[in-house]
Amino acid sequence: QAFPSSRKQFRSRLAMPVRHIVMFGIKEDTPPEAIEALKAGLLSLPSQIEVIKAHDLGADLKLPSGQAHPAGKNRSIVWSVDTDNAEDYETYSSHPAHQMVINTLIKPIMEPGSRAAIQYER
Repeated sequence: QAFPSSRKQFRSRLAMPVRHIVMFGIKEDTPPEAIEALKAGLLSLPSQIEVIKAHDLGADLKLPSGQAHPAGKNRSIVWSVDTDNAEDYETYSSHPAHQMVINTLIKPIMEPGSRAAIQYER
């Protein structure tokens, strides 16, 4: 069943491990130093937010097929975080260190409208 139909099922879903994946584009005129600062900021989060159990960071390879895809070009950055459950994901999401990275390192260089994210059970 895709969605919990009872409170008991909903509570059991809170206990399932969660993976968060977010990707976004970077503005074309962004200096390389700003991109490196963004990467460093993301990579600093696991040492500041104890609910992060695993993480991964990737940058698009800018392959021709990804840049000229009929559905639109690839995103520039992908970041994933694993937590033990939905409650821990919410803790990560609202953590001041995470919010600082979003507001000071991501938003200023993110291509507007390019963010896509998902949280799902592992």
